[in-house]
Amino acid sequence: MRAHAADLIGKRLAPAEPRNDGRQTPYRGHPVFVAQHATATCCRGCLAKWHGIAKGHELTADERAYVVGVICDWIAKQLAV
Repeated sequence: MRAHAADLIGKRLAPAEPRNDGRQTPYRGHPVFVAQHATATCCRGCLAKWHGIAKGHELTADERAYVVGVICDWIAKQLAV
């Protein structure tokens, strides 16, 4: 799951100007998409507002790892319920 989340973040969220930013993450269809909305990691606007990761630059390796960690932690907590 972590590798798949990293791949999705790399393609959809990591670029400095993601395609369709604010609308690029579906609300369902994959656990990572659901987790992104639940953790405010669905678009660059939410990352800036809720996580303090500014828009306008490509996400660094540390920022990507942070986002993937938040997503995977949320999924793990949901599976434990």
